[in-house]
Amino acid sequence: MNHTSDDGSAMQTQSEDGALWGGRFSTQIHPAIHDFTGSLHFDRHLVRHDLLASLAHARMLRECGILSTEESDPILMGLSEMLLEVESGALKVEGPDEDVHTWIERELVGRVGDAGKRLHTARSRNDQTAIALRLYVRERLEDILAGVSGFQRVLAEQASQHHETFLPGYTHLQRGQPVSLAHHLLAHTTALEQDVERLRAAHTLAGVSPLGAGALAGSSFPIDPERSAELLGLDRTFTNSMHVVGDRDYVLDVAFACSVLLVHMSRWAEEIILWSTREFGFIQLDDSVSQGSSIMPQKKNPEAAEILRGKSARAIGNVTALLTLVKGLPLTFNSDFQEDKERLFDSLDTTDWSLAAAIAIARGVEFNTGVMEDALSGGMLTATELADHLVRRGVPFRTAHEQVGQAVRTAENEGVELWELPIKTLQDCCPQIDDEVHEILKPHRAVIEHDSPGGPAPAQVLKQLQATNQNLATLEEWLQKRTDSPIRCAHDNQQLLDEILT
Repeated sequence: MNHTSDDGSAMQTQSEDGALWGGRFSTQIHPAIHDFTGSLHFDRHLVRHDLLASLAHARMLRECGILSTEESDPILMGLSEMLLEVESGALKVEGPDEDVHTWIERELVGRVGDAGKRLHTARSRNDQTAIALRLYVRERLEDILAGVSGFQRVLAEQASQHHETFLPGYTHLQRGQPVSLAHHLLAHTTALEQDVERLRAAHTLAGVSPLGAGALAGSSFPIDPERSAELLGLDRTFTNSMHVVGDRDYVLDVAFACSVLLVHMSRWAEEIILWSTREFGFIQLDDSVSQGSSIMPQKKNPEAAEILRGKSARAIGNVTALLTLVKGLPLTFNSDFQEDKERLFDSLDTTDWSLAAAIAIARGVEFNTGVMEDALSGGMLTATELADHLVRRGVPFRTAHEQVGQAVRTAENEGVELWELPIKTLQDCCPQIDDEVHEILKPHRAVIEHDSPGGPAPAQVLKQLQATNQNLATLEEWLQKRTDSPIRCAHDNQQLLDEILT
């Protein structure tokens, strides 16, 4: 059995020969407490990032003269071997250990002997846990941002083909005004651009290196936290040791950013579900992203979109759980923080899977543009255009609104569109109109006339599309730079290991 206190300063561990580690304790830990407090089954996901951080810590100790070359060489070589074996799958994180951090120490000592026990010099399990989690979070956020980019790219490509495809825009799920399909799709990419901002902000906040903070009060050794941060590709260190080991704000930010992203995907999925019904008929889904019924042979259900719509509930629940977890904790570290990981991991995994599903669904959409065109009739969609026409001829808007309402009622009674009413009938309701009003009231003309910034006119939509593509290029360039960073290159570890082991 293997157990450490919250700050890692005393270990109550039973070795294979039955000896206890940690002089403070005289009895073995109760098996029920061992099982209750253990976290290896989920925090093993942090093994790669803990090993990288341990390598950086050991290198810093050597450079600062805290460990000699003879003392640090076995540690560095042992850790690097473990890292390579973990990444290749040759080394599995398993055993009786309480958590991944104590597993690493046990494995290292088993490989290099007592030299491995020097690794924990000037370090606590508090800053060790924090740095591993921060590195993990940043890498996972980069994966998610790549997924967001892929989803946006599909929607932008669809928009580029449909800036002159028109359909009703809706408010209250009622037909409102005519817009273009491209304008509608770009509304979703705009929401995703805001998600990118939130996710990148969370990535930045997670980029503070806590190494050197110790349990809560720093260290009496002449350490160099900035060097540890530099080796790990982090550009900032902590300003207050108590704060950084007790800080989980970045976990809350990540969970919240993921939940909002999933809410946005849920809204998009809801439209996929509605639009694929025969009542709408705006799209057809490819068989590869649809599923059938166990009893009704004719059914073609958008189940993936329905599940995508439901996934946001998990992420929202995780945010609530994490906020509740943190809200009453005193400074600094508390073992309650162990509960953050499963909720965080679930939000990250759910978001990652949902993006992959959303991209597949989006690629499986076929737009029924003829049905969209037909839907422009039957809803008096250009009533606002008639009111605006009256305003241009000097009628106060509220008066114009009332007059057009009378015209709409007349058209509904006669079963025609506004542009199909005889000019005399229109003038009975709206005396100030001119003879060209019928052309103004055509849906296609209405879209073209809505040429204000951010509007649905083809020229404005092309500007929006250009901005979206530019934002995507900027994000993809940033992601490429992150791919080339030392931590990412540690898949073969040469760039980072060469610097650390030299």
